[in-house]
Amino acid sequence: MEYPFEKYRSTTRDKDAFLKLLPNVSTALPEYFRALAVAHHSIEQKNMFNQPQGIRQSTGLTSSLNLLMVAMVNDRVIGVNADLAKFIDALRVLVLKWYSFGNDLKACVYFGYYYYTHKSASEHEVRQQLDAIRFLVDESSNVSEDPTLLQLLKPPNSRRWYAAENHIGDKLYPLRVNVGDFARVDLPRPGYQVSFKASQMYDLRVPISLTDQELERPRIGNGKAIVSCPSCGQKCRIDVYKRMEIKCPTCQQVWTQSA
Repeated sequence: MEYPFEKYRSTTRDKDAFLKLLPNVSTALPEYFRALAVAHHSIEQKNMFNQPQGIRQSTGLTSSLNLLMVAMVNDRVIGVNADLAKFIDALRVLVLKWYSFGNDLKACVYFGYYYYTHKSASEHEVRQQLDAIRFLVDESSNVSEDPTLLQLLKPPNSRRWYAAENHIGDKLYPLRVNVGDFARVDLPRPGYQVSFKASQMYDLRVPISLTDQELERPRIGNGKAIVSCPSCGQKCRIDVYKRMEIKCPTCQQVWTQSA
């Protein structure tokens, strides 16, 4: 079984830049990956009902997460007072980036299992860790504005998604989440929660949650669809096909999406 992100790789140049620009994160991530890989055995071991037997409590996952979150703030990846969802999304991007340097796949699988499928428990864990580390870091520290670092940590997804008949997809990246792997939610903000519960094919390239502002449901009628350009927001009226390639008349952005 191959996970959708399994072939995702970064260049040696990216790895060198990561080690240079994020020295604290680079030191903390190996231990976090080790703990994630150990915890993965918990979901590999099934009971008589073919369900995971439970998460081991002695993996070192909590302490390694604590160290990584301190490192993230000290390296100015994110501010300690950032929104909880943004903190978890930054974790997702860092884990995927570290994997792309040739590190353990099982660590990423467990990260996906825990953060997508067990959203309440994982959010509670991160919230507790944030409360614990605030006295250890400079709360006034700002997020880095280094363009090289921002480009390095740019996630392999956009914030411009569309809702089709049986899936949601990214307008600018070849990412797709099928029905059964996401659910509509109203709290804390209206949007969609990605869980991968149906397929269990955790794709760390996909955000864990998407707000209504990030996801568009095309207006379809009389064989025509009205959709927004992911770059400039221009409304485009096009013929409806199963798979549509669209070119914005204003900024010339080209993208594809399904009806």
